[in-house]
Amino acid sequence: MSQQAITQLLETRLSEWAEAQGLQVAFDNIGFSPPDGIYLQSHVMPATTTAIDLSRQAKVFRGVYQINVIAPAGTGKSAGGLIAEQLIQLFPENQEMSDGVLTCFINSVPSAFAGISSDTSYTIPVSMSYRADIS
Repeated sequence: MSQQAITQLLETRLSEWAEAQGLQVAFDNIGFSPPDGIYLQSHVMPATTTAIDLSRQAKVFRGVYQINVIAPAGTGKSAGGLIAEQLIQLFPENQEMSDGVLTCFINSVPSAFAGISSDTSYTIPVSMSYRADIS
């Protein structure tokens, strides 16, 4: 349940921002037709949940949130790089997101990694760690 709530918090923040920017977002296991221009891919990758108290009730949910900025091949890396920088600002370290029951926060400095070229696209991965504590 909590991993689903975390996914909802992260993807809602991304969706709202992307819509304001006019960018489409591909989410895991949802049909998507890539546009001709730049778009985003969202991947929430949970790690093992741990219990940190003697009664095993206080749980820590951790994972990595990766957003891929995907540009058409042959269009350069500047436009995608600018979007990657904006994503880093959207999810700064210690950014909290809450649904009133669960609070998730970004607990690492988001990083944009080297672009990955293919015949059809140029992908810039932006990754960050998240954490939510439940007691």
